[in-house]
Amino acid sequence: MTFDFTYDGQGPGRGGTGVLSVDGQQVASHAIPHTIPFILSLDETFDIGSDTRTPVDDADYQVPFALEGKVDKVTVKLGPSELAPPQQQASATP
Repeated sequence: MTFDFTYDGQGPGRGGTGVLSVDGQQVASHAIPHTIPFILSLDETFDIGSDTRTPVDDADYQVPFALEGKVDKVTVKLGPSELAPPQQQASATP
């Protein structure tokens, strides 16, 4: 399973498009109107396979919440293609 996020543009909190693929085939695409504008609180966590702090949506589930499945691998790729144009230029400069 792969989730790709394409950011809409420069500046904090802008939205983008998320695409979920399974075995290389796109299964869902959704516009995300905004992202986190600055930083998370110090007590928030980045959980994989469980959610131990703030739920994404209180109507969907309550924490702590564990995935009833298996996560084989998580890869986070950040690089020039995910950066805004000014940062792309800065990262390309030796």
